[in-house]
Amino acid sequence: MGVIAGVGLLRFVLTLAGMPDSQVKYVSMTAVIFAGALYFAVATNTHRERLYVAYFLILPYMIVEVLALGYTWASGRVTIFHSADYSFGLSMGAHLAGHLVGGLTWEPLFLFLFMEAEWCVYKLVSMVILRK
Repeated sequence: MGVIAGVGLLRFVLTLAGMPDSQVKYVSMTAVIFAGALYFAVATNTHRERLYVAYFLILPYMIVEVLALGYTWASGRVTIFHSADYSFGLSMGAHLAGHLVGGLTWEPLFLFLFMEAEWCVYKLVSMVILRK
């Protein structure tokens, strides 16, 4: 969770420092989240644990996104968090609400399903390797 929040903070600082979005986009919270999902999909023992982890991986992302969008909205200063590439043409309010709703519903669910699929593949491969 700390690494995700740290990467989000770095992304925010870089965009405020004037670094172009074409470079800031590589400071990716999404990449860190998926790396965590890959690890925790096989490091956890139960479906319930993976569901909890999915929420805990999305939580810092959602907090950073909401705070950064709030800053952008309040200050009027353009940041990567509400650029044309990431806002899908939504208003600031709709974009912010979308992150709040998505961060509590479909985003952790998608991550959980991804982790469950990876866990299934891991178990199947483990069974095949152990049979030899």
